[in-house]
Amino acid sequence: MEELHKAGLYMDEIYRLRVQDPTIANQTIELRQECLEYSRNLQVFKKFGEDFYKISSNFAKDVENEKLRAIGTQNQLKTMAKQRQTEQQVYQSQILEQTVELERVKSEYQYLQRIESEQQEIINNFLMNQ
Repeated sequence: MEELHKAGLYMDEIYRLRVQDPTIANQTIELRQECLEYSRNLQVFKKFGEDFYKISSNFAKDVENEKLRAIGTQNQLKTMAKQRQTEQQVYQSQILEQTVELERVKSEYQYLQRIESEQQEIINNFLMNQ
């Protein structure tokens, strides 16, 4: 057996002649199996990574859409607030105009009442003098 070892030949457990030491051959087979298992695990991990990327991309798109919708709603609210403010200013100016008109009409009414009382006085004086 030593003569075979010196020649670089070995016998395995089923007595086959080998050019490689059986322990090294077994370690090589184990290493190959571990490498295959590692490769499978790496493929699974790659698939998980791709799935995560797809999910996060879709989520990012949804977030962006909601963000744009929120900005649109916010702009719409600002526009409505400005419109209300403009309407309020218009109503206040109309109130002011109506108040000025009311004061003018009151003044005119008082003036007409004075004229009426003066004319009534003239009529009373005329009737008394007759």
